[in-house]
Amino acid sequence: MRIQNLSTAILVTIGSLLAASHAAQAANFTTNLEKNGGPEGDIILKSVTQNGKTTSDFSFVNKANILENTPIKLDPKKVETADPEEAKIKGIVNNNSGDASTDKGDKASSPMAVSGLKDPTNTEIAAFMGNKNLNNIIDSEGTGSFRINMFFDSLITADSLGIDNILVWERGMNSDLGIQAIDASGKVIGNFLKLLRTQQASAGYSIDTMEINNTQKVGSWGVSLKDLGVASLAGVQVFANSSYGGPDFKVMARKSQNVPEPGALLGLGLVATMAYKYRQYKQIAR
Repeated sequence: MRIQNLSTAILVTIGSLLAASHAAQAANFTTNLEKNGGPEGDIILKSVTQNGKTTSDFSFVNKANILENTPIKLDPKKVETADPEEAKIKGIVNNNSGDASTDKGDKASSPMAVSGLKDPTNTEIAAFMGNKNLNNIIDSEGTGSFRINMFFDSLITADSLGIDNILVWERGMNSDLGIQAIDASGKVIGNFLKLLRTQQASAGYSIDTMEINNTQKVGSWGVSLKDLGVASLAGVQVFANSSYGGPDFKVMARKSQNVPEPGALLGLGLVATMAYKYRQYKQIAR
């Protein structure tokens, strides 16, 4: 009976901790970067600082799986472009149909050309997410919807570093973004979070990308594994529909440290205590 009571208490405690994590909100962090070429040029992430701690050890997206993305519609009777500045100069049509596409600063470097007037591929999405250039982003139009699985190059696990695990930047500070953890198979796990535009903090820089004709401020969200209701994840699923305002974003993670968080240590201690009590009980029963 004592073992059963202890087990019940542990389950109640764990349940309370998990319930509390569902109510957590995105936190803020400081973006430390190197600029080369102004808002249209390369903006390279150097490190992030949060709670008095700084890290430059990041885990990047190295694989993407587009589950849903409203396709681009072309008019074969018109000359079109996805670049509004080009449309104005050449007097042609600016086509902003579809939803998620790859985008970059007008003068920024990138691993490949932007998707432009064609729907992006899994490889293109992963390439634009998978680097430190904060002027390589995913642009979305806000008239359709997208759902994309993004896998990181390392497993993200809970630790006690004190810096959020998932880092998100959003151009314009005027859109929301849905996010949920996924396992190695791409299955969603934990909690779905809607990151609200009102929760963004200024990231301290602005960008001007090919799909817009002005400079916009960039905001950021920090998301912990506790926020997502998981102890580890292989990646995240990002989502938006027409009510989200067309988020234009960059996602990466910080690499996990080999320091388990206090909650994990407590859990291990409780398991060890249960095992010890159970062995004592068995010996007395004999």
